[in-house]
Amino acid sequence: MIISENKIVFTGAIIIVLLIALSTLWNIHSAQKQTQLVAESVSDFYIEEIANRRITIISDTLKQNFQYMHNALETITKEDLSSVNSLRHYLGRIRKLYGVEKFSFVDEEGLVYTAHSTSTGKSRYPFLAEGLSEPLVTTVMNYGGEKLLFIALPVSDITFEGKKITACFAQVNIDQMVRSMTFRAENMETYFNIYLKNGESLTNAPFGGLDPGRNILSVIHENDESQNSYQKIADDFQNERKGSIHVPYRRQEAHLYYAPVEEIGWMLSILVYDNVITRQIKANNRSIVALTHLQILITITSVIILFVIFVITLRKNSKLKIEQEKRIAEETKQAYDKLNKETQGMQIIHSIIHSGPWSIEFNEDGQIEKCIWSKPFREMLGFYSEEEFPNKLESWSDLLHPEDKDRVIKAFWDAVKDYSGQTIYDVEYRLMTKNEGYRWYHAAGNLIRREDGSPATYVGLFIDIDEKKSLKTLSETDQMTGLLNRVSGEKRVAESMKEGKGGLFMLLDIDHFKFFNDTFGHGVGDKVIINVARCLKAVFRDEDVVFRLGGDEFAAYAESVHTEETAGKVMKRFIDGLKEIHIPELQGHSIDASIGAIVLEAGKEMDFAICYKLVDDGVYMSKKAEGRSAVTFAKM
Repeated sequence: MIISENKIVFTGAIIIVLLIALSTLWNIHSAQKQTQLVAESVSDFYIEEIANRRITIISDTLKQNFQYMHNALETITKEDLSSVNSLRHYLGRIRKLYGVEKFSFVDEEGLVYTAHSTSTGKSRYPFLAEGLSEPLVTTVMNYGGEKLLFIALPVSDITFEGKKITACFAQVNIDQMVRSMTFRAENMETYFNIYLKNGESLTNAPFGGLDPGRNILSVIHENDESQNSYQKIADDFQNERKGSIHVPYRRQEAHLYYAPVEEIGWMLSILVYDNVITRQIKANNRSIVALTHLQILITITSVIILFVIFVITLRKNSKLKIEQEKRIAEETKQAYDKLNKETQGMQIIHSIIHSGPWSIEFNEDGQIEKCIWSKPFREMLGFYSEEEFPNKLESWSDLLHPEDKDRVIKAFWDAVKDYSGQTIYDVEYRLMTKNEGYRWYHAAGNLIRREDGSPATYVGLFIDIDEKKSLKTLSETDQMTGLLNRVSGEKRVAESMKEGKGGLFMLLDIDHFKFFNDTFGHGVGDKVIINVARCLKAVFRDEDVVFRLGGDEFAAYAESVHTEETAGKVMKRFIDGLKEIHIPELQGHSIDASIGAIVLEAGKEMDFAICYKLVDDGVYMSKKAEGRSAVTFAKM
């Protein structure tokens, strides 16, 4: 009987030890999971509060800068408008007083007045192109690729030198604003940035490990294999909704929170890496988990001791056994509660993307079965429904620019028909939008193929690069004449000469240009330069290189001209064109030019510097010649 009872006690003790161990381990796992959920809720609340404060800072800063501009307009005096120097002095005082990067006036002819210069502004500041009817907040990309933030106001009842001032604008340092919001605490750093709804960064500030200025939605799209996070963020940003997600980012897990800045359409984004949060949680949990493990050991030891006591005095200790079990259960519950209270963590999420995804499905014969244009794709082109822009290939191909259509369609089908998968679809082209005419876009696609290599699904992305293309053209163009500038023009001519293409190379210098400037004013001198440029563009063809060297000096290069006889005819057409220029302010004075030229043999590599020196000497000889608009041909 005693042996039987000992077996029962031994078996029962083993079962109790196993149950307690398993129960405690399960409690630890559950407690850690619940604690992390609580920490995430607290973190979301905390980050949302931070974001709301930062949004208030941004809104207040923009409102304050608008108020500064109103103050500046109210305080301007007639003395400030009495001359260019007085106006520049006034603009400089305002800029220093309110701490803006730049403060400018714009008149009805598009001239921009700053503290240092006067220039034509519509090309440099695109937001001035159509005039201002209400306050505006916008960005402009400068020549170095850096984004600049501008705020602008329409202006009335102010005139300067007989012309109405129609607008004023100021440049605000948004990078400095964002950097000032970066939050740092022990063992962690929170990153802030501002993005447009299409994912484009408004600043050049760093955002975690992301390259400055990078489109955040593109990064999420590249790293999110399931695309679930990307679809949620793209929809939230398009509809200006706040939210948070957990996304893979540069092979690390990251937390992202985002919220709209009211009345502006920007999205404030906050990013923290998952390893930062995990490090915080583990640091707080480590001591609790260690104490819990010690508690397990103590519990098991206690059960073993009780087991020995039970073997000796089974009947006398039945009540004690029950009490010990109750105490163990209570201690386990206390350990669970302590784990819930002491474990902390933080989860922050952020993301944006805007571009136009598309997909096309093929049957086994390689023919298109289904074409899907996404909502962002349509909206980038100005269409807001499937009725306006049906899901078929012709909806897109019919809008291609005539000069690009054959090339783009060929690239599309070349990639489809290459069963080896080596051909890549990656093209830039112009597409007719609903409301903005032709714009430049970049499209890239990837084909998912069947086992036999036949196309199954074509998946691609469509991105607006019109602004980037415009900036490249602007950087290569002389602003006054619209011709190529010296750097881009000389580069193209030097490359052609090095390849041995030969052709006509000419330089010209407008005769008596200093007399025009000194006698009739610089405005008339500018008209002379502009008209000479038009004459050059009329004589030479689109594929020829025509550029302004600076001042009253111009150059032209035509690969197709290989004889002095043909070159002489070109020179004559140009000189005849000069005679037809009519500028009333010149009071009957004609426009002439001294010309130097050389005809280079095709198939022979030429050095640009040597050719330039020979032709420049020809210009000098032409100036000494009798008569007007003389031409001197140089020889190699």
